[in-house]
Amino acid sequence: MLYKQQKSRFTANRPVVSMDYGKLEKAGITDAELRKYLPRYILNPTALRYGWFKRIGLLAVQCFLRVMVKLFLRPRNSTGFLDQSEINRVYTREAKTYNRKHHLTTRGMDLVWRRVAGWFVSIIGRNGQGRLKILDLCTGTGLTVKEMHAILQEWDVDAEIIGLDYNERMLQVANNGSVPKSECIKFVRGDATNLAGLFELGSINVVTQIFGIGGIPEPLKVFKGVLQILKTDGQFLMIDMHKPIPEQPGEWPLFLRWCHFPVLEMVVYEDSTIPVVLNRLWGWRDTTLCFYLLPLTTYRDCDGRYWGFKVRVFEQESQRWWFALPLMPIARIAVEKVEISEEISRKREIILNACVTSR
Repeated sequence: MLYKQQKSRFTANRPVVSMDYGKLEKAGITDAELRKYLPRYILNPTALRYGWFKRIGLLAVQCFLRVMVKLFLRPRNSTGFLDQSEINRVYTREAKTYNRKHHLTTRGMDLVWRRVAGWFVSIIGRNGQGRLKILDLCTGTGLTVKEMHAILQEWDVDAEIIGLDYNERMLQVANNGSVPKSECIKFVRGDATNLAGLFELGSINVVTQIFGIGGIPEPLKVFKGVLQILKTDGQFLMIDMHKPIPEQPGEWPLFLRWCHFPVLEMVVYEDSTIPVVLNRLWGWRDTTLCFYLLPLTTYRDCDGRYWGFKVRVFEQESQRWWFALPLMPIARIAVEKVEISEEISRKREIILNACVTSR
């Protein structure tokens, strides 16, 4: 009995949301309806328990990773409230070295995901008619715009690409050589939480946001704005960090065998990736919950019609970033703007409001 108590002394996999089940029950939302939007691993995450022996090994791994991050990336010593002003200061400081640092921290995988965005918009352009209007949110130095433009040119897709970012210094880098000059590309400064005030409603074919939502304190405002400015059947692609799923761990090659280490993945993510790499280096938050709040977003237009998102693609995978190990989980979601009923809108809004806490 003493051994069992020691073995489960530590626990990983902290919840990212708490639900107000009383509110859901009062509104008549059943478990089946809730599970359409929030899976078991979010509502009731598996507690990963481990003892002192694993703890010592995990601390050694984390110490090594933190030293490497400090030596090569030089993150801030602490973070504040991660509000808009703080995030703006972070990227003003990081603008000149952003391209190199982001490529280094992702082991080049950021290029892969930016090209995913390029292939995504090219398919939409080839299937549609007329000129494609694309908005890239939190465009930064324009790396995603650069990849999208190159792939669209290969397919001879006529498109206008707008890169939007709040930080002036990042946009200066984009305009001063980070992205090739083209009449169909323009960069504008603006707040992604006020899209309806920046663009005509129902005027955009595609919105992309690649590693951008974590730097925004109020992501729900972004999602609602995207829904408002998209055309009917317009699509939104978002790629960002997602905590590991214990039941779907990455595979590690070890002594000619494939092994799984879900505890290591989770502990590194919760105790090193979030506080050091995301918070201190990039002014970022854990973006896991955003992938589940996005499909719950609804909007009623001036004609009384209700709009929401239909999920087209959603996947999560532990990518081989740091030292070619599966320690950096990424998620990709693509949604389409569709008209929904008032009843579906009501249920989604209730579930969204029942998400009482998140980190």
